[in-house]
Amino acid sequence: MNKGAVTRRTLTRVSSEETQRRASYGPNSPQIGAKGARTRQRIIDETLTLFEEKGFHGTLVDGIAERSGVSRATLYQYFESKDEIFRELMEECGAALHRVVRRLGPLGPTEQGFDNLHWWLGEWAWVFDKYATMFAQWSRVATVSAEVRPRVDVFVEGYVERIEKRLASSGVSDINTAQVGTLLTVLVHRFNFYRYLGAASELSDEQALDGLAVVAQLMLFPETPDEVFADMDLDVGPEVSVVHWPAGPPPEFPDRFAGLSARARATVGRLLDSACRVFHAYSYHMATIDDVVGEAGVARGTFYKYFTDKTDLLTAIAEEGARVLPELLDRLAEVEPDDEDGLRAWLREYESMQSRYVGLIRFWLEGLPYDGRLREAAVAVGHHAEAVYRAFLDGAERSYPFNVTTASLVLEALLERGPDGLADQATSGGRDDVVELLAKVVERGLVNDRRQVAGSARGGAAR
Repeated sequence: MNKGAVTRRTLTRVSSEETQRRASYGPNSPQIGAKGARTRQRIIDETLTLFEEKGFHGTLVDGIAERSGVSRATLYQYFESKDEIFRELMEECGAALHRVVRRLGPLGPTEQGFDNLHWWLGEWAWVFDKYATMFAQWSRVATVSAEVRPRVDVFVEGYVERIEKRLASSGVSDINTAQVGTLLTVLVHRFNFYRYLGAASELSDEQALDGLAVVAQLMLFPETPDEVFADMDLDVGPEVSVVHWPAGPPPEFPDRFAGLSARARATVGRLLDSACRVFHAYSYHMATIDDVVGEAGVARGTFYKYFTDKTDLLTAIAEEGARVLPELLDRLAEVEPDDEDGLRAWLREYESMQSRYVGLIRFWLEGLPYDGRLREAAVAVGHHAEAVYRAFLDGAERSYPFNVTTASLVLEALLERGPDGLADQATSGGRDDVVELLAKVVERGLVNDRRQVAGSARGGAAR
């Protein structure tokens, strides 16, 4: 099985809970009655609480039934599966976001344009906070059942389409509006998720919002005059950041397979490569050992010669990542903010490696409890990445409000989600288009030098 086969199978997998059952009572069913409506709502409320406590993947139908005070059979009268409850909650919070984007006014490099953007981001953050538990699960459910994933895709496509139309009507013409609409959606949603996890705890919500608004404004309209920001009386937080760079040597993560024969190492390599692809396609939680061994073309018995279980497999990938990723990150710290070629060279290197570790990185970022070497590796890489991002971003001189904490979170979101978000929209240039747009967003929104970005000849490359 090849990587393409893994990706195509994603939309055909069916959760073990999704068995054939009689039609459930919908929220507006005339059969449900007042008592049934209360029971149905209690199931939804308790499911949301369990999602917050245990996460989507850790929440089981039996647990929902027990917490709701109903039998499993009764629960199935109202919902066909856990995924159906997730869908209903998702559509409720998704509809709230759509109401906000429909009210987004004209944008532009003016005080009114920036005020409209700032309002939109503020309303988005308010909706996210109101449905924080649900949006957190949405962020964590990288791949779910065949019923849920398409609904998420339809929502995102509709949301991006509205943003794209607003960008086009606002005169954004020097950057591909479809691609930047996708990237803006990814960045803002992920930024709010990081904020939910406490990554911006040193800032107030208002400071985080003001800082994000400045970055987004410059990303769209890099020529925005400083006076526009000054007139808005922004508070992006403290200007001076604490940058511990060099970050110092990471903990030792020795190669546990170093003593194996060449043949055995090749087998382990196939298993690790396959696991990275499977975890990327399905997410760690949804993937199975059968998926991994099938992708690798080996027997289950062969897997258990080298790994005790799926968690041990992920730990081995984490140990490898803890050796490799800091070296890659260090090369970004060596790039000067105004070095266009150096930035693109690093992004090409990063983009080629990102797909290998993205499943691992998303597991690390989920905010769920885990321990042992997985946590040790996550802390080591996370601290190293934070130091690198801050050092890189601090290297630019700016005349507009800027906070390095906010900017580093935007950069993290860009690197984590950007390549996947843009992959389907890349034109004939393929990976080069993805790298070019990522570079332009960094240059315009994060290390903005007006002399470079306002008239950059690179603008046409991303159209």
